[in-house]
Amino acid sequence: MQLSNIKSARMMRDAGIDAMTALDSGIRDAIDGLPANEQKAIKHAFGKAMASVMVELINPATAAFPELEPDDATWAAVGKARAAERIAS
Repeated sequence: MQLSNIKSARMMRDAGIDAMTALDSGIRDAIDGLPANEQKAIKHAFGKAMASVMVELINPATAAFPELEPDDATWAAVGKARAAERIAS
C-alpha cells in the first residue's frame, strides 16, 4: 500500500492504536470465568486480530511516514482520546 498523505497515514495509525486498545481491553472481559482451554482459544483469536491491525494499518502508516512511529506516550494518548470520543458521541 502506497501512502502519500501524512494526514491519512496518521488517521490509519490512530485507528489502529484505537483498535488495539479496544482489543486489549476486551480480551479480559471475553475470557473472564472461562476454562483454560477456552481462554487459550480466545486469546489466540484476539492475537490474530491484533496482528492484523498492526500489519494492515499501523505498519503501513509508519513505514510511509517514520515520524508517525508511536512511542508509549502516543499509544496512551491516542487510546484515551479515541475512547473519550466514542463516549461523547
